[in-house]
Amino acid sequence: MAGSGLTGFLQNFGGGEILLILLAALVILGPDRLPELGRSIGRTIHRVRTMSSGVQSQVRDVIDDPAMQSIRELGEFAARPRQKLAQYALEAEAEARSEAEARSRDEPAAAEPAAAEPAPAEPAGDPAPTAGGPEEPRGANEPESV
Repeated sequence: MAGSGLTGFLQNFGGGEILLILLAALVILGPDRLPELGRSIGRTIHRVRTMSSGVQSQVRDVIDDPAMQSIRELGEFAARPRQKLAQYALEAEAEARSEAEARSRDEPAAAEPAAAEPAPAEPAGDPAPTAGGPEEPRGANEPESV
């Protein structure tokens, strides 16, 4: 099919056919009314174009509204599902990559302060007492365990 609508219909006519239609209109309407008919057809076409451009701008304003973002994405997904799925996959990969990079930057920064802190030193001299109390040396009156 050559086209749709009025332009598709007009594309089916050749030069000879258009000339025949104009000649028939001249015979039927006469030379006095033909220019008036041309002007009225031109005005009608102008009105239709003006109305359609107004409707297009209103639809564009509604679609560009941030509240309509999800509906626009749904329409794009319905029109081109493979492209949208590929786009979502790329966005998810990029997000995962940036999170991994952020974690890898944070891990060395968190490990360095722990290594930089000195371990608590034990006081010199007597060893620290155990939980059971001070340790007594084994005396002579205690039997040795075998």
